[in-house]
Amino acid sequence: MPWEYEPDEKPKRKHAWDEPYPGFVEVRGEVVGKCPAGLSNDEARELLNQGIAWTRPRSPSLGWPDAIYVVHAGAVYRAKPTNPGVSYHAFPETGERLREVPRSLRRRILDRARELGCEQEVRRWMNA
Repeated sequence: MPWEYEPDEKPKRKHAWDEPYPGFVEVRGEVVGKCPAGLSNDEARELLNQGIAWTRPRSPSLGWPDAIYVVHAGAVYRAKPTNPGVSYHAFPETGERLREVPRSLRRRILDRARELGCEQEVRRWMNA
């Protein structure tokens, strides 16, 4: 099933910035992932639908993934449902949070990075 990409806000502010690369800023003590400038909603939708669907182990089946992990240009993004079963919103995931996901998911992320030719960059991202 193709998923729709939905910006977290309209206009998109929280995860947007003017830099051509993804990164993080601290806002009132909270780390906020920032998407690269120029990443269109169409491109985000395409990346989302190439992502790695993940459902928590022992989670009841709801018919849609709990999260979708996207590898793009050496960075890892996590998409969470905005309209369950229909749409997701993605943002850069921190290395700290990626180290907390199951090893099997990290392996799938690294496999995808290898397919895309950016495994070393993703390994650095995951260890940052």
